[in-house]
Amino acid sequence: MKILHTIYDDVDNPWCGGGGAVRAMEINRRLARKHEITLLTGHFPGAAREEHRDGIRIRRVGTGRNYLLSRLSFSALASRALATWPFDLWVYDFSAFSPVYAFPSRQARSVMVFHHPVSAHATRKYPGIGLLAAAAEGLHTRLHRRIIAVSPSTALHLKRRARPNTPIHTVCNGVSHPPLAETREEDYILFFGRMDTYNKGIDVLLPAFARLKPAHPGVRLVLAGRGTEARLNELTSISRSLGISDGVELTGPVSEAEKWYLYAGALFTCQPSRYEGWGIAAIESGAAGKAVIGTEIPGLVDAIRPGRTGLLVPAEDPEALAGAMDRLLLNARMRADLGKNGRAWAANFSWDRIAREQERVYVRSLEGQ
Repeated sequence: MKILHTIYDDVDNPWCGGGGAVRAMEINRRLARKHEITLLTGHFPGAAREEHRDGIRIRRVGTGRNYLLSRLSFSALASRALATWPFDLWVYDFSAFSPVYAFPSRQARSVMVFHHPVSAHATRKYPGIGLLAAAAEGLHTRLHRRIIAVSPSTALHLKRRARPNTPIHTVCNGVSHPPLAETREEDYILFFGRMDTYNKGIDVLLPAFARLKPAHPGVRLVLAGRGTEARLNELTSISRSLGISDGVELTGPVSEAEKWYLYAGALFTCQPSRYEGWGIAAIESGAAGKAVIGTEIPGLVDAIRPGRTGLLVPAEDPEALAGAMDRLLLNARMRADLGKNGRAWAANFSWDRIAREQERVYVRSLEGQ
């Protein structure tokens, strides 16, 4: 099967590098053993226009001059590529901020991967361009004839928004299981993910930690993951204004080995997002044997089993988040039990299994089922 997979994001993209890009790479590197795969992504500073990795041909289109132009030029050039490039199946990782368009004859051989709705948050986060993103989301959920949702919550949303009788398949995100290592507990709570202050709710996490700090002065907060210099400076400024800069560590990007080392030493992890498709970090936390505190939002309510693998609190509520953090800090037995259950839960989401499930959707699409 000749597969053309379009997705703006890229695992090496310094502006994004999120879970969607990880998913695309993990699935495609497995399917490349049997299929011919071209991954078409957006360009970014320092990126090669073309490379081959793990059997995948990666092509990057557009400009890497700045983030906005990168997204806009990707939308235009990826849409043009779809008109001429040969493929048996087009896999379209939808992004409301960089939509791709195809002629109906080409769109008929497509599967759209939909991570999470952003319309409400798009208009709040970006008042101008957010309206266009919301419109693109509404249009594309009705245009495509077969859709993969990355969580049951996303599938439910799509069933309300897509055309009647559109096949919607739930194929969750996976997790790369950590190397065997003894779990330990150091003096820190861990947030791992992209340093997106709004999306990931880091502007809620920092005030929650400020509330917690007086009762637990020896506990640190480690924020690990990729972020632009502007975002890192913003988080440093927030920490300083809250008087907690001495207890907050920003690691910047970390290697795979460093990531699992941080998970292994954490007391527990926090994922206070405003919106998620699934929440890979929540499953990674479980894979490392660590409890996770997340928010009661679509996606995370699927990835976290409340009272079994972690705790859930209302989104945008620093007081509730601080209370849950305090509860786990005071109860080592609860942390251990949640972490043990989380490890068993995470075992259900290997990338090998996820890739097989996604491949079955591709085959059904080409067979017209």
